[in-house]
Amino acid sequence: MQKEIKLKFDAIRPFGPTVIKGKVPDFLLNIVNSKADELLGDPKLAKQWDWSPNLAGNVKQEVRMPPEWIDKEGQQLVFLIGEMVKQYLSIPPANETLEAEKIDKMVIESMWCVSQWSGDFNPAHMHDGDLSGVFYTKMPESIDKERAAEDHYPSVGDILFMCGDPKTFSGHKLQHPPEVGDIFMFPSWLTHMVYPFRTPNEERRSVSFNLRLVPKTATLTTDDPKK
Repeated sequence: MQKEIKLKFDAIRPFGPTVIKGKVPDFLLNIVNSKADELLGDPKLAKQWDWSPNLAGNVKQEVRMPPEWIDKEGQQLVFLIGEMVKQYLSIPPANETLEAEKIDKMVIESMWCVSQWSGDFNPAHMHDGDLSGVFYTKMPESIDKERAAEDHYPSVGDILFMCGDPKTFSGHKLQHPPEVGDIFMFPSWLTHMVYPFRTPNEERRSVSFNLRLVPKTATLTTDDPKK
């Protein structure tokens, strides 16, 4: 009689970058959307805080969130991002490359709102800083219907992260259809892109940020670390 053998295997993930995902509470989304509505809806403010020359996107409007807003009304959002950084640095292999106890502070170097409409897209690109993030404050109401109508490789409005080459037994991409409140954090050097959608007169709105992790032995070399 053949003896029954119970086998147990553990997944080991020693290669590649880590991406983490969470949720932004509704009250924070409301705070961010309120400021974004103000910036996007006022032509003078939209021009003053236009951030599109610094970005890769083919997008209708991209405005920087003012540093003074981040320091005041946005402080609860900064706290959430800080907690996300702590979690990120605790997960292998990230915790093997940078030890959390050696970090003195987190500096948000830039944060901007992307107002994407029909046909807009973000080509494959990378960010500045050490870690980057993106969260979603509005999604087109018709996007699920549009996605369901695609007969091949549904992708409308999706974000796509890419790293390495496509090979057997090895993943090289992470594609996600965003929902309102989704937030991602990833290495700033990780290539990513955003697919367009086609439904007219509906907005896909996201907020992205770049941050720097300052070691305890380092000193800042700029008067305003957010610039």
